[in-house]
Amino acid sequence: MGSPAETNLDSLPRVTWKQAMSSGLDTYKRLVHDGLQPVRPPVALTEFERRPVKLFSRAETVSLREVTGRAIDWATAVLVSDAVILDTETTGVDTSTDRVVQIAVIDMSGRQLLDTLIDPGVPIPERATTIHGISDQAVACQPTFAQALPEISDVLGDRDVVVYNSVYDGALLRAEVARVHGDEHAEQWTRSRTWKCAMRVYSWYKAQWSVTREDWIRHKLPGALHGAMGDCQATLELIRTMAAAGEPPEGYGAPVTDSRGNPHGWPTPVE
Repeated sequence: MGSPAETNLDSLPRVTWKQAMSSGLDTYKRLVHDGLQPVRPPVALTEFERRPVKLFSRAETVSLREVTGRAIDWATAVLVSDAVILDTETTGVDTSTDRVVQIAVIDMSGRQLLDTLIDPGVPIPERATTIHGISDQAVACQPTFAQALPEISDVLGDRDVVVYNSVYDGALLRAEVARVHGDEHAEQWTRSRTWKCAMRVYSWYKAQWSVTREDWIRHKLPGALHGAMGDCQATLELIRTMAAAGEPPEGYGAPVTDSRGNPHGWPTPVE
C-alpha cells in the first residue's frame, strides 16, 4: 500500500483535530489501520506535536476488504461462466507493429480449445525467442494469422474472453485482424466479444496501492511459463485461487467510482 500522490501542502487548509473528526477527515495511518485505502490526495492539514499531518477524506476511500471481496466475487462468477481464457506469444511488445507467433485458448474447465503456432511473416527477434522459446524455424511451416483467423473467431464466438493483460492482447489481436480485413472489420471483431482483464482483477485481490499511478499495483502472472498454453493454464489456476479464498463480504457499501460509475479500478471492456 502507499499514500496517494502528493499535492501542494501549502495550499491545503489547516484544521484542528476536532474539526477534522467532525468533517470526516482522518490521517493516512489511521485509515489504513481501519482497512481503508485513500484514493485521492490529502484535503487538509492538522498539527500533531508541532508537525503538519496530512488529512484524507473518509468519503474518498475504498475498503481493502471490499476490494479483495470483489476480486473473489468476479473469480467465482467467471469460473462457472462460458468464458474462455486466451493468451498469445509475440515478436515483441509494440501492439501496433509486433505480431502473434502463438495463440492458445482454453475454457473454464481447463479444456484446450486452441493451441497453435503462427507464422508472423517477419523474423522473430532473438530477445523474444529467448523469452518464449519460439524460433523462426519453429513457425516456418505454421499457418499465418490470416489462415488461422477463421478458427480463432470460431473458438471465441461471442463469449467473454479472459486475458492476463487484456489491454495488450486485445490491441495486438485487433491490429492483426486489421492487417487482414481492415480497421473497421477489426473494430467490429474486437467489440463482438467482451474482454476481461485478469491482471486487473488480481491487482484488486492483492489490494496494493500505487502512489505514482493512483491505481492498484499490477503484478506478474504467478506461475507464468511464457508459453501461450502454459499461461492460459496459469491464469485459470490464479482464478481458481482467488475464488477459493472465500466468499465475498456482504454489504459492500459504496466505493469511490470512476467516470463510468464502476468501482475505482474495476475491469472494463477493451476499447
